[in-house]
Amino acid sequence: MNITLYGAASDRIDRIYIERVEELGRAIARRGHTMVFGAGSTGLMGAAARGIAAEGGNIIGIAPHFMRTLEPICDFCTELISTDTMAERKTLMEDKADAFLIVPGGIGTFDEFFQILTLRSLGRHQKPIVLYNINGFWDNIVTVIGADIVKGFIAPEVANCFCICETPESVFHAIEAPVSPNEE
Repeated sequence: MNITLYGAASDRIDRIYIERVEELGRAIARRGHTMVFGAGSTGLMGAAARGIAAEGGNIIGIAPHFMRTLEPICDFCTELISTDTMAERKTLMEDKADAFLIVPGGIGTFDEFFQILTLRSLGRHQKPIVLYNINGFWDNIVTVIGADIVKGFIAPEVANCFCICETPESVFHAIEAPVSPNEE
């Protein structure tokens, strides 16, 4: 299974996030899954890649050419795909995904999460979407979504389009045995 992972590129974050995501990367590889990601070698993207590589797993990195001048690119990807634009990168990451795993991150990660959530809510895919909630990172976003459902800005069904998980075991349960659309 290809798991597209979205997450922080920053190394200026608490070590607990890096350690937990590197552990998650190891588990992804041990379960025989391939990670598709933005090809960054720093932050949580780099942590996941290091974890997968340590276990001999497969890593598909996708990055636009210009990113090489902005941040270090992971040089141990099994496959590295270069694109011309961020839009092309996002499309390839979405197309290659069997599931989406979103670890803590900044505005780029939020953008990616909301794009795939929107596409799922519009019926453009039925792929599992999992928020890996380390130290309550996603609690505020989930609260905002819930409040906007109550106010009528977001359809109530959107709450069923993603899972919030706090352990690698719960992540894999959500990804490997997702609830069918008829059960939502």
